Amino acid sequence: MPRQGLEVEKKRRMLPKVIEPTATLVTDKDYLPILLALLSIAKSSIDILAFSFAIGSAGGKLNTESSPYKIAQKLKDLKKKHGKKLRIRLYIEGLRETSDRNQVTAKFLADAGVEVVYGATHAKGFCIDEKYVLFGSTNLTHQSILKNNEANLFLDNKVVATEFTKYFNHLWLGGTHGGVELNLPMIADGDFKKILLQMINTAKSRLEFSIYFFHQADIEKALIKAHERGVKITGFVHQHGAFALSYIRRNRSTVKRLREAGIKDIYFSVPNKFSHAKYLVKDRKEIALGTGNWLDEDINIHPQLYIYLTDITLAKSLVKHIAWQISHQATED
Repeated sequence: MPRQGLEVEKKRRMLPKVIEPTATLVTDKDYLPILLALLSIAKSSIDILAFSFAIGSAGGKLNTESSPYKIAQKLKDLKKKHGKKLRIRLYIEGLRETSDRNQVTAKFLADAGVEVVYGATHAKGFCIDEKYVLFGSTNLTHQSILKNNEANLFLDNKVVATEFTKYFNHLWLGGTHGGVELNLPMIADGDFKKILLQMINTAKSRLEFSIYFFHQADIEKALIKAHERGVKITGFVHQHGAFALSYIRRNRSTVKRLREAGIKDIYFSVPNKFSHAKYLVKDRKEIALGTGNWLDEDINIHPQLYIYLTDITLAKSLVKHIAWQISHQATED
């Protein structure tokens, strides 16, 4: 876990005293303790979007020592304690490759009184009491919570919570990708592409990003044009030696073209480490962070959530996070 640049956030993370921060970066292993503490203060509602929530195997064998199980057990305990006073809703992916393990978790929670709806989503996050939001790249898997490079935001912001809830309700009631428009700073589904292009096209000095999968022509071309007008670009791109190799090949082809265009400060993660974060920082002032990969299918098909903020403190924290990753977990090859 990188320490540089996160001192301010860590001082603010003495949950459940979650009143001070408006936007706090939550990376890597910090996610679980913050989430559990947030759940503890819930009084009226917990809304959960989950692409992958795995408390056991697809065959139904539970892993009671895993991080996802701790989250599920916490939800179960809260429901038992508060009963009808605390409404807990889970909207969970039920169509794609994560659905088998998701069904095991969903049944466990439904048996505890949690309301469950299956659907399509790559968005992920929690909204507590329609006030606090924790969302970003982390899936509710043991791998994602404890081993991956991840980037999330904790927000104590009524506007953000209102828009998160609006998006949640859209999916909960049967809505699909592209069927809802959110008010900034929240961005629904493929609209994050427009924000990314706007940021890239108006950057004056620097663009820094971390991305899991990147193979999208318009974003790639915009970065090359930004470089040509003198914007310094630094990128950290995921690679792996044994997982999702078709996407890794697409990542490598994108990076090859960026480097051939003169963008040299593009780094790959080491092959045995998942770098699952998805964010862009413009001029060390503006950030866009969310759940969508920079892929046509994530823009056009799979439900996503992003947030766009002007926040210098947060931008600096993300920049330092990228720098730590590059210095500790990167390869140029």
